[in-house]
Amino acid sequence: MNSTLTKNTDISQLSSIRFYAALTSLLLSVLAFQHDDLINSDGILYLNMASAYLQGGLSATAELYDWPFFSMLIAEMHQFTGFGLERSGQIINTLLFVVFTDALVLITSRLLENKIQLIIASVFLLCFFTINHYRSYIIRDIGYWALMTVAVYRMLIFIEKPSWLNGSWWQLSTMLAVLFRVEGIVIVVASPLFMCVHFHIKDGLKATIKLTYLYLFAAIVTVMIFMQQQGIEAAFGKLLSVTYFLDWIELSNEFQNRADIIGQQALSEYSERYAGDILTFGLVLMLMMKVVSGLGVNNLGVYLFAKYCGVKIKPNTSATSYLYFFASLNIIILCAFLFRHYFVSTRYALMLIAVLALLLLPSISYFLEQQWRLRHKRTLAVIGFLLLVSVIDTFTSSVSKGYIKETAIWAGHELPDNSIVLTSNIFIDFYVRDTNPSANIQLDRTFEEDHQKFDYFITIEKANHPERKIAYENWALTPVYKKQNTRGDTAVVYQVMDRGQ
Repeated sequence: MNSTLTKNTDISQLSSIRFYAALTSLLLSVLAFQHDDLINSDGILYLNMASAYLQGGLSATAELYDWPFFSMLIAEMHQFTGFGLERSGQIINTLLFVVFTDALVLITSRLLENKIQLIIASVFLLCFFTINHYRSYIIRDIGYWALMTVAVYRMLIFIEKPSWLNGSWWQLSTMLAVLFRVEGIVIVVASPLFMCVHFHIKDGLKATIKLTYLYLFAAIVTVMIFMQQQGIEAAFGKLLSVTYFLDWIELSNEFQNRADIIGQQALSEYSERYAGDILTFGLVLMLMMKVVSGLGVNNLGVYLFAKYCGVKIKPNTSATSYLYFFASLNIIILCAFLFRHYFVSTRYALMLIAVLALLLLPSISYFLEQQWRLRHKRTLAVIGFLLLVSVIDTFTSSVSKGYIKETAIWAGHELPDNSIVLTSNIFIDFYVRDTNPSANIQLDRTFEEDHQKFDYFITIEKANHPERKIAYENWALTPVYKKQNTRGDTAVVYQVMDRGQ
């Protein structure tokens, strides 16, 4: 731990801050799940995979997606607690968010000087809109964020004391993180480079051995398991996707094809040669905008104002050096993803956003500590108000989507047992099956199925998208149940009147 912080903040004080931060994180996650009306769409995939795992093992999950660890956890939690799959996923992600928050607080404790600064930093982390936004999601990313952040913390300890035990903790953390998201392999492979730079070649090689010895053993065991366990290769096929990002010829051809489209359709013949530059700039700009928006205008504003006021801090050199190195690796990962798939979401960039936020916090915490000691109430009130708004905004939605779930639950309970149901909405499909596992419901989002084969049709009619009704406006339908929100969006259960004609 930072020597200054150790001197001014004993272990009991740090434990107290960690406890209250963890408790607050737990309450925020519970509040998020209570407030959110619907499961996220990716969550449906993971819960369907968990159901498939319970019924058919790894081979069944591989038919849906090729990285099943998170879904396996949900299935095991379901069997252990007896709760439904959705509730089991919520419990797991709530606990993972507690781990994530605690790891962020621990890392921050190594960057700051005293207890007051750590409390301020913890409040900022708990009010961080981008992190809180995903509290109600059932996604494997949260496991990756939590365990990779733990790995960062363990690395900071290893840098100070490169022992076999500390190296083992780092390896265990990264192994678990990779089970959630495969890109963690990049962090594992690149970390020895930092060891060699930080400790110099001779000591760096010794440190690298202590930091990676378990991976050699794990590699041997993994090969043996792949050879003996049927279905595991297909189930964990995502591991092989890492090689896709190394196929330079394919990546170059795809990039050139997309650049040609821009040059031919968007630029004049005199500017076509700049199409590749424009595409590159656009993709990089998109990534930068995701990161900046993820950090938040409020947080960046406070940081810049602190710098404007002349805040200068003496950083923990080894800790900040590794955080910059870790941020650089995440930029490389994101750029590889960006130039492979040509899109990126804030969720994919959250690990980078979190690390950059950690690097901003020392200046913010020092500045606010000075404002507190100088009793500058106006500045503190404004920043406190911004943090409060950030939290409220996280758990506030202008329009409820609960009508979708309520309609699906009604259909699961009230429609005749022998009914054959068609729906165009993935949430309706999920919640009908969840309510009535024996329900005969089919999802068709493109309206290619013959509606006359079904007894009922359930759909969502958006007030601002009336054109979507064109696909079924000539069907003989009679509404038997509907639920509407304040915006006028409606979930409707129709009975098919021309069934079998």
